[in-house]
Amino acid sequence: MRMNIERTEELFKQLMTDGLGLDLTDPNLTDTPKRFSKMMIDELIVNQHNKELPDSLIKTFPNDYNYDEIIMLDNIPFVSLCSHHLLPFPGLAWFAYIPDKKLMGASKPSRVIEHFSRSLQLQENLSAEVIDSIMEKVEPKGAMLVMRAVHGCMSCRGAKTGLNAGMLTSITRGCFRDNLDTRLEALHLIEMSMRVN
Repeated sequence: MRMNIERTEELFKQLMTDGLGLDLTDPNLTDTPKRFSKMMIDELIVNQHNKELPDSLIKTFPNDYNYDEIIMLDNIPFVSLCSHHLLPFPGLAWFAYIPDKKLMGASKPSRVIEHFSRSLQLQENLSAEVIDSIMEKVEPKGAMLVMRAVHGCMSCRGAKTGLNAGMLTSITRGCFRDNLDTRLEALHLIEMSMRVN
């Protein structure tokens, strides 16, 4: 099924008027259905129906010097949309890996996170999609991803937790899962990163 921006606008307009009783002659609401449709389809759920990761998003280089320690990319911003309430969950991610034969371009973890964020998501699933795609394409000795997000479905409705309560997910593969010392070293690097900001 493909996304249809005109049909989305039409149905959202009906939801606003027939369902919510809103007056679309209000100048602040007149173009809201159009803006909403464009935002959803062109920005927030771009990859909903095609989560296949393009090869161009993960550029690798030979690990010529056999680097075999942790490489971490920190404070990676992301925004995704909760599939339960269609509310955003923005946050930060920390990605660490120990390379084997390939090194990743420094911007590539950010691009992979951005790719999988652009769909209706659960944070737990987002974490798994990101790390598993990197493991498949880069084949490192191991990887670890920590994501922290503030969920709109908690902060502004339901529990109304405000902007300080968030969700942390941590997911490990390879040597980060098998070796406690490696995992603890990565967590220590994350702690150092958080102190800098």
